[in-house]
Amino acid sequence: MTRTDIPAPIQDPQAALAQILADLGLRRTVAAIVRHLLSAQRPPRKAGRTLPLSNYIRQDIGLPPLPEELPSSRGYL
Repeated sequence: MTRTDIPAPIQDPQAALAQILADLGLRRTVAAIVRHLLSAQRPPRKAGRTLPLSNYIRQDIGLPPLPEELPSSRGYL
């Protein structure tokens, strides 16, 4: 059985909702619906900026080494 197969489909949604409200109460039912809406299907977070790989790691995975920084490129001179 898959998630789309419902073993006992709901014949009358209004009656089913009335039964849930009678069993759990309005407050708990609305709280559960709000929790579901707030937590469902959040977009995936983007990965943050990562540090560049060291030349040892780059060499291990077959990438060329990064160029070495010269002191004059850092603004010391």
